[in-house]
Amino acid sequence: MTDMNGFEDIPKLDKNHIFDAIDAQPNQLRQNYADEMSDDITPDWGEGIENIVLAGMGGSALGAELVLNWLGDKLTVPFQIVRGYNLPGYVTPKSLVILSSYSGNTEETLAAYLAARKRSARIVVMAHGGQLLEEARVNKHLVLQLPATNQPRFAALAQLRALVCLLSDAGLAGDVDLRRELEDAADWLDIAKSRFSLDNQDDDNRAMQIARSLHGKPVVVYGGFGLRAAVYKWKIDINENAKQLAWCNVFPELNHNEFQGWIFPLTKHLATVQLQSPHENPRILRRLEVTRDMLKDHGYHPEVITAEGDTPLKSLLWTVMLGDYTSSYLGILNGIDPNPVDMVESFKKKLG
Repeated sequence: MTDMNGFEDIPKLDKNHIFDAIDAQPNQLRQNYADEMSDDITPDWGEGIENIVLAGMGGSALGAELVLNWLGDKLTVPFQIVRGYNLPGYVTPKSLVILSSYSGNTEETLAAYLAARKRSARIVVMAHGGQLLEEARVNKHLVLQLPATNQPRFAALAQLRALVCLLSDAGLAGDVDLRRELEDAADWLDIAKSRFSLDNQDDDNRAMQIARSLHGKPVVVYGGFGLRAAVYKWKIDINENAKQLAWCNVFPELNHNEFQGWIFPLTKHLATVQLQSPHENPRILRRLEVTRDMLKDHGYHPEVITAEGDTPLKSLLWTVMLGDYTSSYLGILNGIDPNPVDMVESFKKKLG
């Protein structure tokens, strides 16, 4: 059995059962949103769409990040994520605009919704509830209703499944059985997650090991281009679950600028994580190796994590789930409930 020092407080601190929410995520990949759509989405419905824009903030945009990471080379039209109030100038009636807000009350996304209506764009709303969902139903826009979960960041796989159902049925994501791939990944994740969950308190619980190595330090998360959505999700999770500062960047771009910045500060009080996939471009893997060695030369000791999974999708989602567990254990080590985001909510109230 592992030394549970720090983790013995989980029953007391985890008031909102965040580990149950993490455990339940693979099942989100099995939901059939096509059965719930008010419109019959077919390739005919998708004809004439020239571009896709998804407007969403924070965890509400994570599903789109996963879609672009996994299906970027299969999408038949350009797909852009917008994190803000305004839509690109190219949005027209031939654009598909997806408004994603888990709460349904995100002010930036509500503003983007109004902009999409003024441009007469094809509109789809993805939300759990709130004003956005109500307005979409009043205006008879297509709705993808997300299931209840602790926080928007734990609905990312539901967002992924909903978007895949929409894009696949509309003929915008290539001629492959994407639903089957998601369901296969769900079955595999249900087994793989047992090594990180609370059920495993042995010394080989990698999520607990990594949490200990990151405790008390700002964290920089790096990863290959094939795991870019997971890299960003780790950053968000460490911020929100652990309430700890974290930044992220992706290879190869970081080698062209940010890498030089590791010479300063002179104190080495930073934790570094490198996420890598066996399905990555070989030159990216070489960059990861050289970067790791050079950081060691400057006194840093990167935590290297090699994703498991025999497909790019499985490796991507495996890395996401490992980050969910790791960051939540890190929150426990920090002595807090990992679930609430009180500073974010307080900021929204003060903003008005």
